[in-house]
Amino acid sequence: MTRDSSFVGLGGDSLSYVEMSLHLEERLGHLPADWHTTPIRDLRPPERALPSHRRALETGVALRAMAIFCIVGSHIHVFGIKGGAHLLLALAGFNFARFHLTTADRRERVRRIGISIARIAVPSMIWIGFVLLLNDDYTLANLALLDSVLGPEHSKTGMQFWFIEALVYILVAAVAVLSVPMVDRAERRFPYALPLVIAAVGLLTRYDLLGLPDRDRIPDAITVFWLFALGWAAAKATTAGRRLVVTAAAVATVPGFFPGDPGREAIIVAAFALLAWVPTLPGRERVNQLAGLLATSSLYIYLTHWQIFPS
Repeated sequence: MTRDSSFVGLGGDSLSYVEMSLHLEERLGHLPADWHTTPIRDLRPPERALPSHRRALETGVALRAMAIFCIVGSHIHVFGIKGGAHLLLALAGFNFARFHLTTADRRERVRRIGISIARIAVPSMIWIGFVLLLNDDYTLANLALLDSVLGPEHSKTGMQFWFIEALVYILVAAVAVLSVPMVDRAERRFPYALPLVIAAVGLLTRYDLLGLPDRDRIPDAITVFWLFALGWAAAKATTAGRRLVVTAAAVATVPGFFPGDPGREAIIVAAFALLAWVPTLPGRERVNQLAGLLATSSLYIYLTHWQIFPS
């Protein structure tokens, strides 16, 4: 590590950025917009630091904390605020673009994405394997993260990890596509247009224009990857016009995905608007600490809450 190193240059990713962003904001008194790609030598506190009680919180961190809070609260029937898992998919696309689609060469990109996939899949499989030893809620298909492909239909517990499976499938597909030299070059030349094209392709399955089976009979990754791609586009939207396009796309395509549940759709649309337009939110030290704890632990909370709070 040198003073010319940056967070992403040192291998930082969407699973490790939360704690770093909180520490950096506390140390500098503010959070630079492109802190994750800024060399260490350029990360200096301002001449007049903010008072200690005033803080800023990255919008992505706040939304991640809110998403896991909503997921657990709705699953244990404390309240009925849904949409957290689909919000996490949008955030995954947003952070994928921020932390993996850097200036690193193609092979290094692929290597780092592969590590991130392993950091999601391996703990998930370890936990599911542990639960398999205790009860029969899950099957070997769950252990292999293949329940949406091989699992028994209409299982009440088998699809509890659909989000993990969908995220892993989407990331594997993304790294496979980006490992193709031509696609890698296209992404570098058209970093904003490419995810919009991918999102447009995703709308074919979102609107069932390909004659696929019902949504409950195919892997969720097939019908939701447009959310990931739109989050990716939000991270690459560097002008007001591009942010407006991402926001308009969310407004146009999210409604109707959850028939009869406009509240869930409104949460997802609002999240896209925040990601596109608002990089940080005002916060307080204790609030930031709590949000950081929830966001950092979101994967493990998602995995374990099914057994801690059985529904």
